[in-house]
Amino acid sequence: MSKSRKIHRLDHVVGLIGVTILTVFWLVVATFPSFFLFNPLKEMDLLRRFELALSTFGWVGISTVVPFLLFLYASGKTKSRKFLLFFGLLYPISLVISQVTVWIRDGSPYLSYLSNFPMFIFTDILLPLLVVFLWHDLKEQPGNGIE
Repeated sequence: MSKSRKIHRLDHVVGLIGVTILTVFWLVVATFPSFFLFNPLKEMDLLRRFELALSTFGWVGISTVVPFLLFLYASGKTKSRKFLLFFGLLYPISLVISQVTVWIRDGSPYLSYLSNFPMFIFTDILLPLLVVFLWHDLKEQPGNGIE
């Protein structure tokens, strides 16, 4: 099998992963709109306002920007890979920062949402891990024909 055939198949797989991420995450947003769709600027505490704005930017990044970066990669624009890690990790990092703040202020982090709504295990943990694995596996290596 020639290298161009393998790359062609990889492009389809990367594109399908992008479609899956976009669809599943936005279905989660549609299912739990109050969890995702709010105005962080209404928060009076400046630190919480920043954290909520960062989280909003992060979930939009992982739900929408990451799939479009994968679409670009699949169409031959392999330099889009450089941004995958940033947009893939911004949301979970913002959640960790927010959890630490809540833990310091209230004495206990709000993690029960993961067991109450297991779908968030996908959006908050598994999806970022998938993006990290994709970022790592799609790296350009000399001689693999991807440029």
